[in-house]
Amino acid sequence: MTVYVLVLCKIGLEFKACQELLRVPEIVEAKITFGKYDIVCKIEAPNMKSIRDIIINDIRGSELIKETQTLILL
Repeated sequence: MTVYVLVLCKIGLEFKACQELLRVPEIVEAKITFGKYDIVCKIEAPNMKSIRDIIINDIRGSELIKETQTLILL
């Protein structure tokens, strides 16, 4: 299962947050962007529970992250 997560970081911490996100094995890509969101992450995991845990614990759990939006691919 693959999802994309749009990430809004605290100001000035985009590159540090991107490096931190790439340490999570299931986050297979993380790219800096311009616009409302600062980073786009691609997560590949076996099921929705795994994805939920990654988003809650590894992404939203970071003090560098302010907001996320998850896009589930069909």
